[in-house]
Amino acid sequence: MMRNQAGFTYPLSLCLLMLFNVFFLLALEQGMSERRLYKESEKILAAEYYLLSSVKEAELQMREGKLLASGRFTYSKGAVDYQRRALSPAIEEITLTLKLHTTERWTGIAHYDKTQQKMVRWIEKN
Repeated sequence: MMRNQAGFTYPLSLCLLMLFNVFFLLALEQGMSERRLYKESEKILAAEYYLLSSVKEAELQMREGKLLASGRFTYSKGAVDYQRRALSPAIEEITLTLKLHTTERWTGIAHYDKTQQKMVRWIEKN
């Protein structure tokens, strides 16, 4: 004898398929957001590294008396332009502008003390 299920299997299968699709889309969105976060973190870390390297290089060149009034430090994923100006007879300000290949710009300001021969203040503007 054959049982009449009156359409029980199709709606149950459809609900299970929809439930599977919802979980699949949630997992897909989670993976995409993690990938975006990773890329953004990579940009931020590269920018911080390049600015820190530029400050160290500028400090070394200032100590040796070789830092020009303006110039550029070039890196693999961007370049840092700098300009220096005297704030007082003992302190010079160096403005660093980082331009990454992703068209992002970062700005930092460093103060160099000539008597101590080191950077005494560092500010990132963003």
